[in-house]
Amino acid sequence: MINIFNSPIDPSQLDEFAQGRQDENGGDEKIFDVKKRKPQVTYSSDGRRMLDGVVEKQHESNTLWTTTISRGVANEWREEATGTRLQKTKRYIYKVSYDAQVLVRQTFRRHATPILIATNLTLFLLFLYICRLFPFNK
Repeated sequence: MINIFNSPIDPSQLDEFAQGRQDENGGDEKIFDVKKRKPQVTYSSDGRRMLDGVVEKQHESNTLWTTTISRGVANEWREEATGTRLQKTKRYIYKVSYDAQVLVRQTFRRHATPILIATNLTLFLLFLYICRLFPFNK
């Protein structure tokens, strides 16, 4: 005889293929006396889920957003609290580099016009010096 894995059956494995237990009357012995009832799930035409013909409880958007934000904060705190020194160092470096990028962007936005004027003036003077159009030191 060959079992489901296409290998010969050992005599110790024959109980896998044994017939079910029978009670005194010759019928099959029931293991569970009550059949668990599953709720019938249907969907309405607008996509709402219904359990046994009753619309499933709807949550308000405020509740859903509160849950989402609190889970996000909790996950962030958990990540910060756990991990090796290397992982904590990487997170710290990432945060510092992000803060530096934000600072550079804000500084550039705040001082963009003076920086551009100074750069253009420097390039113009360099052009005049290279072309010898302006007497710097004769």
